[in-house]
Order: sequence, then structure tokens, then C-alpha cells
Amino acid sequence: MNNTQEHINFTVNIELDSSNNANFTYFRDNKEVTGGGVVRTETAGIYSLNEATLAKGFLFTGATITDKEGSCANDFTTEVNDNGQSITVTDTDENLGTACLIFNVECNGKAYESADPQIKNIEK
Repeated sequence: MNNTQEHINFTVNIELDSSNNANFTYFRDNKEVTGGGVVRTETAGIYSLNEATLAKGFLFTGATITDKEGSCANDFTTEVNDNGQSITVTDTDENLGTACLIFNVECNGKAYESADPQIKNIEK
């Protein structure tokens, strides 16, 4: 990551519901947030699984990013870090639009996906 990027740190909690679906909850500074947001400059979002989620065996395996509105999905890169304990999503913010961001995780050999925390690129 370069030093001119804005860095946003998220903590992620994952719980399985009674239907065995993974529910993702995102936090910044111990406050619950959507996990997405508005980007006005080159930004790196660092998503780290919390201790309770890691203890259950969840690890990041990647992310899927697609365009919802406009053409900004190509602005994004992802990198899984710390053997799956965190993932960095970098957005160059070169194109306007809204991207759909789906996190991919595994737990005990089973794959799960997050709901879509959308990221919107707007002019500076």
C-alpha cells in the first residue's frame, strides 16, 4: 500500500444463523457500520476478522467486485493477508460509479459469501 492512500480499518464479525447462512457485521472504532461507503480519493479498506470469528475457523479467501452503476469495478484490487485473517480492498477512485463488494470466506472447508456492502466512487 502506498502512503498517499486513505486507509480505513474495519473489524468483521461473522455469525451463522439457524439456516447456516453467514451474517457479516462491520465495525469502525467499535461502532457498527455498513462496511461500504463513499470514496473520493485512492483508498485502501482493510477488513480484519475479529477474534471470535477467527476462533470459529473463518478465514477470508477473496472478494468479488462487480459494477452496479457506472464502470468503477476495474478500479479495485484485493489482497488476502495474514493467512486469511484480513483482506485489503484498494480503490483507485479513477472512475465514477457504484460497485458491489462480496467477501468470500471459508469455515471448516465450507465457503460463504457476504451480503453486498456497496462502495460508491464520486468526484473529489
